[in-house]
Amino acid sequence: MKKTIIFYFLFTISLLFFFQNSLFAAFRTGLPHDPNWLVDEEISAYCEGWNKGHILCKPPRGGYNEITENQKILNSWGYKARPMEEIKDLLPEPQYNMYADPDAWGTMRINETAWEPVKPRGSMWEKFMAQTKKNKKEVYLDDKKWLRNYKYGMPFPDLDENDPKIAVKLIWNYFKRYQDNDRTVNMDITTKDRRGNERHNLLTNRRLQLNGRTKNDEHTVDGVYRPNPKNYEFIYTSPYVAPYNLRGTIAMYYRYNDPDKDDTMWVYIPSIRRIRRLSTAQHQDRVPGGLDWTWDNTECFEGNVTRFDFTYMGRKEMLVAVVAHSHTYWDPTSWMNCNDQYYQRRNCYVVKAKYKNPINMTEMILYFDPLLYTCPWSVDRDMKGRDWIIQIVTQGRDKHWFYAMYNDYAIDILRKHASRAQFAFSGSEDYTIEDLSMESMKKEFLSR
Repeated sequence: MKKTIIFYFLFTISLLFFFQNSLFAAFRTGLPHDPNWLVDEEISAYCEGWNKGHILCKPPRGGYNEITENQKILNSWGYKARPMEEIKDLLPEPQYNMYADPDAWGTMRINETAWEPVKPRGSMWEKFMAQTKKNKKEVYLDDKKWLRNYKYGMPFPDLDENDPKIAVKLIWNYFKRYQDNDRTVNMDITTKDRRGNERHNLLTNRRLQLNGRTKNDEHTVDGVYRPNPKNYEFIYTSPYVAPYNLRGTIAMYYRYNDPDKDDTMWVYIPSIRRIRRLSTAQHQDRVPGGLDWTWDNTECFEGNVTRFDFTYMGRKEMLVAVVAHSHTYWDPTSWMNCNDQYYQRRNCYVVKAKYKNPINMTEMILYFDPLLYTCPWSVDRDMKGRDWIIQIVTQGRDKHWFYAMYNDYAIDILRKHASRAQFAFSGSEDYTIEDLSMESMKKEFLSR
């Protein structure tokens, strides 16, 4: 009897040891049990060089645009250049306040280049603009502010500043800006808190546009993806690769081409091996990983037009990085990631997007380029109306002139917390709806 008790005791101890060690972790998940995931070799399969402490940049699928990559710098302000005070009126006030205080926020440089010499824009652009001309007579907004009779191209090329619908039209121009049918971006996001502690998150941002597709392919008919039985407007997913405790977390975001159907959001949580639906009230919450973007403000704005009241605030000449170059420079002691980029002087449209049902923030101030309708700057305000989260998205162009992202930041200026994003690649992979399904993502990213 005594021997039996000792045997079972030793057997239990051995089981506990096995189930807690790395051998069982590898058996159970197919992944090494390595909490310090930043140095794991498998990460290089998703982003080459990450396991060695850097990201190896790849060119956009269309190739680098040599014209945009080698622009002539007219003026420079900031670090080892002219004083920032000279361009105070050409930047959003919260961003300028940071750039003018390098001791608190780090160094920054803005390089001005000319706008007009950045041509030609290619055959895809010509096709896009030809359809844009047709849209003048065909595209309209219904009584729910939803876009109707639209295929591709810019929905509203002719804007009247006295039009009461101009703010909503600008938002739709932004959503339907000149871009490829789909996009993947490998992102190294560094978060930094007020004490200077830093943490890296590696994730892959993927997006599939179902309406407004400029490039012809086997799934595109007259600018619309076919088949699309669920009537998606776009699909957005962000699988996490690192750190270890987030690896395999997959967020899925669906918007429908229907003003009466709300967005749906899902997340796969590897620790419980379950898919959970997120509440629509969580659109104003921050995305996983302790980042400073919310579901509604990625790339400055991603909100559903039905959840906002929009107000047109006029035009403002700004320096905006809408034709930036592909290199990402940043001061490692800084809170920002947008140094030494190309900026162009543009007479931007300014729109206020005010929440109908504010939960965490009240409104966003958005700045749109008057031709490309990208949003390089945004200022988000908290429930007390204070400037809260500020953003920049620096944007490049490939050989087809398609929109590409290179580096940006989202900074919570109230609690001094920053998320700096560096991109290794931004371009198309010809994704399908099936490619961006939860099951496909789980298989690809070895979700445990």
